[in-house]
Amino acid sequence: MLSLQNLSSFGDVAAEDDAVLDYFLATNVVSEIQSSRAFLVLGRKGTGKTAIVRFLTEGNKKPNNFAKSLNLRGYPWALHAKIKDRGASEIEAYVSSWRYIIFIEIASLILSHPRITHSMHAKGIKEFLQENYGGSSPDLGDILRPRKLKLGKLSVQPSIMGNQLGSLDLERTEKDYQLGLELNALARALFASIVHVIQEAGLGLISIHFDELDQGLSTLDESRKQMLIGLVLAAREVKRECDKEGVAINPIVYLRTDLWDELQFSDKNKISQTLTLNLSWKIESLLDLVETRLRAKLSEDAKWDDIAENDLMRGSQTKWNHILARTFLRPRDVIRFLNASLTEAKRRSVDPLYFTNKDIVNSRDDYSTYLENELDDEIRHHWPQWDEALQACSAISTITFDRSDFVREYDRRKSNSNFITSEEALRILYRFSVIGYEKRSGYGGSSWSFQYIEPEVGWDNAASRFKVHLGLKEYAKLRETRQ
Repeated sequence: MLSLQNLSSFGDVAAEDDAVLDYFLATNVVSEIQSSRAFLVLGRKGTGKTAIVRFLTEGNKKPNNFAKSLNLRGYPWALHAKIKDRGASEIEAYVSSWRYIIFIEIASLILSHPRITHSMHAKGIKEFLQENYGGSSPDLGDILRPRKLKLGKLSVQPSIMGNQLGSLDLERTEKDYQLGLELNALARALFASIVHVIQEAGLGLISIHFDELDQGLSTLDESRKQMLIGLVLAAREVKRECDKEGVAINPIVYLRTDLWDELQFSDKNKISQTLTLNLSWKIESLLDLVETRLRAKLSEDAKWDDIAENDLMRGSQTKWNHILARTFLRPRDVIRFLNASLTEAKRRSVDPLYFTNKDIVNSRDDYSTYLENELDDEIRHHWPQWDEALQACSAISTITFDRSDFVREYDRRKSNSNFITSEEALRILYRFSVIGYEKRSGYGGSSWSFQYIEPEVGWDNAASRFKVHLGLKEYAKLRETRQ
């Protein structure tokens, strides 16, 4: 018998803390990554980037797939900022250092492969890593720490214009323009040895996954932007070099959409259109995700309808649609709402236990606070005073409002440190789907356009009517507008 009493939770909202491999739902994005069609994966916070990384690096045990996750939680960004190629443009100042890091990680990974041969090239890579890092598996954060790198142990010696490099000094003065050239020469030498090792051992796909690039990010300053751009460009260069040599290596970068939107460089649109995967979820795929978890936790044939009473919510809405309307169609939101509803349901000591309308309604306060915290984590990097705009919405008190009402209340609350105008404020709130705007159709009707539902529509500067996302209704203490 199915009963919510037998369910401890729907899972953890954070994939790194969840048993996600027990009930991972493989989507088409996974196959796209495995086929090496893209090297950049974009998604809003909570859309499943880390879950994909865990599946591809921990759960996918195919013999022709060898992968490693590179978690940038606690990464020494300040140290990396000093390893700058001053001979390159500002946009490309960190490409050479990231290329070196990528090849070190690939070299370390292939040395751990069970089919590795003890060839001259494998021995050279191992000795290079041993001499400079004390072992063949250096921590990601330590790759740029040595003051000087000794290069004599590599089978293919790095050289610049025919002159071999015996060592490489990573600490340079601002007037020294050689660092980029030397790092690139070292990266080329490493790559040449890597190609030999892969071909000798007949290795299949080798992939490294850069995840959690936003961890510890308080502000997205110009230095960090340049380093993120450098990583993306370096990953593309490495992918091109590997394709040219016929070796299956793919460095994959996972980045939050809002951070990607802040980066500006000449090839951005080209990468977005051809080498990028955007994570998005539909109502059907989210239901599949929840039912996959139910089957793993309750019964192999469990379905959503088995744990929810079938009476409709207010306004003739199903419980499932009522929940989804308060999310950004992200797995994290759905799981958080369901866990809050489960807590409410378990206040009733009955068995079998199913979700009732009251359970769903009573969980909205807790969920709404969670959603505001999630938004704060996303928006504050870009606009520290964004809560003044949310306070203006609260002051209006209705879930829908006119532009003039917002301008009046926002200008009243705008602090001296807040340089965002009311027009810019509305645009940013729309960008993060805090609000949607009323969109008129050619047939006299209208609908609400939200960024997370219709990203292709874009912002309308002429919009005059707006609606706060339903998930924030309780937090902002808003009421429905009377018709």
